[in-house]
Amino acid sequence: MQKNYKTFLGWIVWASIIIFLVIHFAIRSYPNRSPWELESLAGDIGYTVTGVGLLALLFNHLLWRIPFIGRKLHTPNLSGSWKGHGKSSFNNTEYDFTLKITQTFLEPHVHGYFEKSQSHSFNGVFVHNDTIDQTVFVYSYQNDPKLEYRNKAEKGEKGGLNIHYGTTKLDIDYEDLTKIAGTYWNDRNCTGEWTLEKIKKGKEDGK
Repeated sequence: MQKNYKTFLGWIVWASIIIFLVIHFAIRSYPNRSPWELESLAGDIGYTVTGVGLLALLFNHLLWRIPFIGRKLHTPNLSGSWKGHGKSSFNNTEYDFTLKITQTFLEPHVHGYFEKSQSHSFNGVFVHNDTIDQTVFVYSYQNDPKLEYRNKAEKGEKGGLNIHYGTTKLDIDYEDLTKIAGTYWNDRNCTGEWTLEKIKKGKEDGK
């Protein structure tokens, strides 16, 4: 199970216990009945579920973005558009591209926009090495070529490109979250290097 899911599940369990105890014994009063009556328990369990659900929703979409919380949890906020430059082992080709990253605490997604194709991520995860205090973002992706290049590949023509899969690793520097360097490899037996710079809000090219 992904680290963030384990952390999130653990928090939900503890939050549920704490919120239930607070509601059941500290907030609500039972002047003429025992707090262990079925009606009392059922009502307070309902309040607890509602409270934990709202808290979980708030944290997953908003609270984790607070810088010191994200850093403590080794989950930096990379949301936004990124201008990238890459170098591939295939004929030492260099190219420019754009990434768009969307995030909640549980689900980071990466969409790539290239000259001949687009890509989308799955199984994205942040991994932290405590020994060297280094966080990396690793995700697998599917790359879907534009139709004209896919047709060229089917005909065996030069410049064609087929659907392919790969993995990208991005190194996180908490001192400057506007620049990222990384590497990738794919099932076309290609490897490469990336440098990324975050595009300031208002300057996105619409991708």
